[in-house]
Amino acid sequence: MDACIEGATPSNEGHDNIPIRRIFYNLPRRFLGRGKLFKTRLSAGFLFGNSTRLAKNIFMKHYFAFFAMTLLVGGLALVADPVKTSVPDRWSSERAQTWYGLQPWLVGGNFVPSTAINQLEMWQADTFDPTTIDRELGYAQSIGMNTMRVFLHDLAWREDEQGFYSRVDRYLAIADSHGIKTLFVVFDGVWNPYPKAGKQPSPVPGLHNSGWVQSPGREILEDPAGQDQLKPYVVGLLSRYKNDKRVLAWDLFNEPDNPNRQAYGRDGTRTELSEADKVKFATQLLRKTFAWAHEVGPSQPVTAAVWLGDYLNHPTEIQKLCLDESDVISYHNYDGPVEMRKRIEGLEQLGRPVLCTEYMARGNNSTFQGILPILKDSHVAAYNWGLVNGKSQTIYPWDSWKKPYT
Repeated sequence: MDACIEGATPSNEGHDNIPIRRIFYNLPRRFLGRGKLFKTRLSAGFLFGNSTRLAKNIFMKHYFAFFAMTLLVGGLALVADPVKTSVPDRWSSERAQTWYGLQPWLVGGNFVPSTAINQLEMWQADTFDPTTIDRELGYAQSIGMNTMRVFLHDLAWREDEQGFYSRVDRYLAIADSHGIKTLFVVFDGVWNPYPKAGKQPSPVPGLHNSGWVQSPGREILEDPAGQDQLKPYVVGLLSRYKNDKRVLAWDLFNEPDNPNRQAYGRDGTRTELSEADKVKFATQLLRKTFAWAHEVGPSQPVTAAVWLGDYLNHPTEIQKLCLDESDVISYHNYDGPVEMRKRIEGLEQLGRPVLCTEYMARGNNSTFQGILPILKDSHVAAYNWGLVNGKSQTIYPWDSWKKPYT
């Protein structure tokens, strides 16, 4: 997410379960034999004038024996064969590899139309721009791209649920007309922690991602009860599109623990959560989101990318969560060819398909010429940051937050 370059715009710098066998079938035969004996004794009792106590004792003895045995066998059956929930687990590696084997080599970019400064401006009714989306996805198709990674926003859903879905439907129809499948991003932990619905700000000249916003915002993220209110959004969204072949996969949370140091964190406006709190609350929400996604069980894989640090050898809690819960492994890397190969080789050891969902920052030696051949040769999905230069202004480097490029 902290990318510098718009990919399609040239620039000099930037960025079986088997149940236990029931033994009840033995009980009728055994108790049927005792039933015949009981009937014989009972008849003799009445014929020879015995008291009814014998009949009662015999009846009670065999009744309670049957009752006790039923409870015992039933109890054992319940212990050995507990009721299973219907919540699917993480995909097996075999299922993930089978899914990936059905895909072409996936190559594309991270897409927001040039007329939108952020996710809200892309998805809100007043500024949704299907004409520009159609034109720019046409550019992507013309250079061989077959997939796009696209960010959604909980506020756009909260403000106008049916309208939001209608616009997502329209986007998917446009993308499909260009042979493009979409990797949707559900939540995002990067940039402005205080998103607001309605009219979005104009770009700050020369500033990288001057108007991009987090989803959810800080006030929800730092409130566990507020996090829980996001479940209908996640479950509703994934349920609606769980069998939609135009949706490639679900990226549940982009860089959830990003501290946003330069812009909104300790070296910027300091409106971001403390770094410790950001990690804590982001981990909470990501864990919940994986559970909600597994509850839906979409036909598409779910993932959350590792993006920073030594996650190959010393993963943090949230990195381990990403690697352990993702159906397919995704990661971000903005370094040069040597580091890119190292990351691919390490992640391939997990035995699952690997998707590089962000790369390409010329100032870091992450270029199309140096990186794209490596991803293709390794059959790793390739999503460069950006597509067309526009209001997000990610043609400028990250350090533009320290020295604007005007």
